Amino acid sequence: MRKQNLLFLAVVASQMGATKCGQVLRDPGFDLWCGEELCAWKLERGEVKRVATWHESDAGVELVGSDVAIEQLAPVNSGDGTCIRFELVANVAANAEVYLNVDAQGDGTLEMHERIPTANWKPLSYNFAVAAPYDGIRFEITKKGAGTATLANIGADIAQDQCVDLTPLDPGPRRAGSQCSEGSQCASGMCGGSPTRVPGDPWFPLVCLGCDGTTCGTGETCGLGDPLSPVFAVPVECVATGSKEVGEQCIADAECGSSICEANVCSSCRLGCGCHAAWDNGPHVCDAGAPGAPCGVDGDCASGHCNGSVRSECEDGRACTSPAACPFGMGDAALQNTACTTVGIQGGSCQ
Repeated sequence: MRKQNLLFLAVVASQMGATKCGQVLRDPGFDLWCGEELCAWKLERGEVKRVATWHESDAGVELVGSDVAIEQLAPVNSGDGTCIRFELVANVAANAEVYLNVDAQGDGTLEMHERIPTANWKPLSYNFAVAAPYDGIRFEITKKGAGTATLANIGADIAQDQCVDLTPLDPGPRRAGSQCSEGSQCASGMCGGSPTRVPGDPWFPLVCLGCDGTTCGTGETCGLGDPLSPVFAVPVECVATGSKEVGEQCIADAECGSSICEANVCSSCRLGCGCHAAWDNGPHVCDAGAPGAPCGVDGDCASGHCNGSVRSECEDGRACTSPAACPFGMGDAALQNTACTTVGIQGGSCQ
């Protein structure tokens, strides 16, 4: 029975890719507009406008102005595949310079910069490979010049066996929190087990580490830093000793001002005093706290009021200010960021 359960888990894991049935990008038809802005694509600069295309049922996006850029971070990773096919229909005037940029890992470094040619509603396709391991691809489309540029049906998917003769794009040294198989792939030279879940992976694979027990300076400890990307694990890096408040993520007691890291969250207790989690996967605090006692929600206090900064988290416990900071979902929600939810109070004290 145990072997059957393990086999079932392995099969399920193999079907839990970061794409949606091989589809890499959201909203290939530009059907989802939020007012005058695209919902799935982020406007970096310039202006965009929804316009008709060659067919009344198909909407396109016009890049308006002489300096325009839109981008979308896709959660696709090397577990899904290393060959990508990018497609679009383009209507580009001769006096417009339009480029497709590919940023593997979404770290701001472009591994591909390809000009989209002058076209009159022409279907175009680009295949490229990315060296494994990689976590996410940022697709960017830019336009320079006064000419008209309208795009439609932008999409990307996993293209099996279509990149055999192509040299894979090299993401270069990977940042802390990204997947790795050996230290040479990491900017830090260190590759090890992840203390937090890697988005899009049901297991705890190896990731690039920013520190270990011997690399941090005086007044620092090796702990959890600020999240760098929704497609990376929360990075392990040097942080100031005792700098974290109750409610923040941690991996070691030394990170916390309370000197207690319980279940990967800075807490004020471990046992006794009615010690409990203030919220699901939240800090452990005492029951019925007196004035000044640490708290996570109002119910932790005898007074019924917990003072402090509101904390919002993603489903994996990382801090967030909007869903854009949260890992992507799985299955039907594979290309959508998960929720950023207000959970309680960080660094709270009872009134």
